[in-house]
Amino acid sequence: MTPKERNEKVSKLMEELYTSANDTEFVFDDSEYKRSLDFLFTTTAWGFREIILVVVAGMILDSKYRASTGLYDCEPRAVYEGPIKEFLIKYNIPHRQSGPLNIAKAAKGLDETWAAQRRPQAVATEVLKIVNYMENSPSEEKTKNVGISLLRKLIAESKRVESLSVEIEPTEDPNRLFFLCSELIRKTPDSGNTPQKIAAFLLKNYHLAMSTGVVVTGENDRASVTSTTSKKPGDVNEESAAGEIYKVYEITVKPFDIARIRDSYDCIRAYNEANGCDLNEVIVICRPEDCPSDIQSSGLHLYMGSYEYQNIIYYYWNIFEWVADTLQRMTGVAKSSFYSDLNTYIADVNTAEAVKTLWSQLHQ
Repeated sequence: MTPKERNEKVSKLMEELYTSANDTEFVFDDSEYKRSLDFLFTTTAWGFREIILVVVAGMILDSKYRASTGLYDCEPRAVYEGPIKEFLIKYNIPHRQSGPLNIAKAAKGLDETWAAQRRPQAVATEVLKIVNYMENSPSEEKTKNVGISLLRKLIAESKRVESLSVEIEPTEDPNRLFFLCSELIRKTPDSGNTPQKIAAFLLKNYHLAMSTGVVVTGENDRASVTSTTSKKPGDVNEESAAGEIYKVYEITVKPFDIARIRDSYDCIRAYNEANGCDLNEVIVICRPEDCPSDIQSSGLHLYMGSYEYQNIIYYYWNIFEWVADTLQRMTGVAKSSFYSDLNTYIADVNTAEAVKTLWSQLHQ
């Protein structure tokens, strides 16, 4: 079977399961695995439920496929990141970029050894129970029913999350916008995604409204995407239309200490060597407590100080001061567009529920 044929079969299977999942008259007994399936929705690690979709597809494609002993025999990366993810996007179902692969990286099979190394381990154990259920006296009907049950829960989850969306009234008030950003950064940083999105949206709309021609990249990346993966240094960059990087920004609410500096340096050095560039400055937008203990202090509030490593200088800016300053320098149109971008991001089905909940509370 060619990759194209495999992807077409998986796409067809997902559509078939989706149709059955939406058929309220299609009833079957799911009591043997319902508790385990419900448990997968108690964690923010969505990869546990996504890996079940991969296993279902693998077992339907090949009746001899066994995820417990040979997870990668079905080419899970290609199956998930191709047809399954396209299906999830099409029906607005919450998902991650490579969720199943992240929770099953380097695993030979979904077994006790794998579960013991996963967090939360209790959720991984429930994944094993579902896999064992499908592999014990396997049948296509049995496997499809698990897939249908999972999709029913995913569809319900999509509708529930969608209900958390907020209708906003346009505003250009920098004080109001700063308050919203500050609350989000302090209370729901979401592993760094929240401050990174805020910074990217601010810079993008600032430049668009001023018609500077500067292109801001990084707004579509999650904070977990490494510079190695994105092929570019920094969380957010200011670039020319041709892709020449002008400024590199690291956005964080975690310590940007010597370990992070070394990682950043390695990425920038690799980028410089690969592209014939000479990037030697990085702006780190963070909290005061995230600066290295031996930073060369500036004695100022917005610009907190610098740290030189090898041939690269890291300039540390206070994230709250920077957000307030940037908002006040933006045009009214830019501020309104920024607010709209931020609301659209938070309304996205894949944005963390904690962020959605806080955003809703801030608008009551």
